[in-house]
Amino acid sequence: MKKLQVLLTVVISAILLVGCGGADGEESSGGQSGDDNKIVIKAQTLGSEVTRVDNLVEAAKVLNEELKEEGEDIQVEVEPMYYDGSNEDYAKQFMLAHQANKEPDIYATGHEHIGWLADGGYILPLDELKDSEVYSDIIYPNLWDSVTYKGQIWAAIQDIESRPVFYNKDALKELGWSEDEINSLPERVKNGEFTLDDMTQLAEEAVEKGVTEYGIIHRPVEGPDFHYMAYNFGGTIYDAEENKIVLDKEATEKQLSYFAEIADKGLIPDNLTQMEWSNIHRTVVNGKTLFYYGGIWNIFNWGEDDYHEEVGKVDGEWVREHFGMMLVPAAEKGGKPVTLSHPYVYVVSSQTEHPEIVKRLLELVAAPELQLKHAIDTFHYPITKDVAEMDEFKEAPALAETVYMLEYTTFLPNHEDFTTYSQAIYGAIQAVELGKKTVEEALADMETQLKNDLGDELIVKE
Repeated sequence: MKKLQVLLTVVISAILLVGCGGADGEESSGGQSGDDNKIVIKAQTLGSEVTRVDNLVEAAKVLNEELKEEGEDIQVEVEPMYYDGSNEDYAKQFMLAHQANKEPDIYATGHEHIGWLADGGYILPLDELKDSEVYSDIIYPNLWDSVTYKGQIWAAIQDIESRPVFYNKDALKELGWSEDEINSLPERVKNGEFTLDDMTQLAEEAVEKGVTEYGIIHRPVEGPDFHYMAYNFGGTIYDAEENKIVLDKEATEKQLSYFAEIADKGLIPDNLTQMEWSNIHRTVVNGKTLFYYGGIWNIFNWGEDDYHEEVGKVDGEWVREHFGMMLVPAAEKGGKPVTLSHPYVYVVSSQTEHPEIVKRLLELVAAPELQLKHAIDTFHYPITKDVAEMDEFKEAPALAETVYMLEYTTFLPNHEDFTTYSQAIYGAIQAVELGKKTVEEALADMETQLKNDLGDELIVKE
């Protein structure tokens, strides 16, 4: 993220183009409106999962009732802000807005951005949230690790998810699999009986027999999914004690070899890393691949547009009928499978004029009914166990039956330069898949690049 600092010299008026100003033209983050009794808190999110900020609007209503009971003559209004663009542009926009004192008080983002946000002085530490009664029932004990940086907690956890491998039930039936074999696949993966090699061989069979056009599809752009393969091959990408990025050469070589293999065997589209997301979704939903390295929230995505050639938009029940979901199979027989979770979080601007009001909102937005709404509407998991035990969550297709995957989950590091590493590994994967470099060449170039870009922030593990 260091390279983004150059953008702070851009003319600040540019941020007005992305809607950073308040509805009434406020010049600062939060603050009083024209009504002396009203406090406006701005909350921003990225993408179409608008409940992330809409739930804060609802939380403000509860807060106002509490303030009234406390005898406080103030009203809190949450002004929702929605950003439609790339993750990188979303980050740039926040940096620019912060310099102009026009940033949101509450900024919803991926947890991996905490490092540069904290180091840059953009956000406040929120250590007290861990001791809050509201967050005492956290669904996954190590979930706090995802928002911890340099010994402090910097965010309220908003949601969590898993990244399963979707498998096409219809294709497996055509390959002669029984219902019991199809439905027991997740358990076999869980037990380390069905490995990554088994998955590759089965994908080969599906393509060779013409059952599916492709055997495997993964995301077409840089992102978190690729990093669980390093973990799967016994590697690491971060040293928390040293707070440094790690290039684990042995694990990375195995990681690159895997992607080179599925490309060499013709199991992925020739141009996979150049495809649009919409084409990925159409390929998967229309049964053109046996396996898809996806995310549980993709079920929400597939209901947003007419991806299916006949059905159009599909819902959770349709997905459950045609697809199964399993963990990423272990690299070795008897090994532990893996997934990765990318918690979305709320961070608080260091310039907010009402930090205590904001913190109360962050507690109220974790109310079970608001968590449940977001989880079911967008296909994410709640952050507390009580919501996971609610009947409405248990009845939601695909959610309750995959929440066990959190026991196998991993996280991205919160290091400020992790984006540099992530882009480097993606570039190496793209190079070997396109046949532009051998695995050895891609690894050597990646090492050179990271040493140059990260310097002392990199540990090279031979």
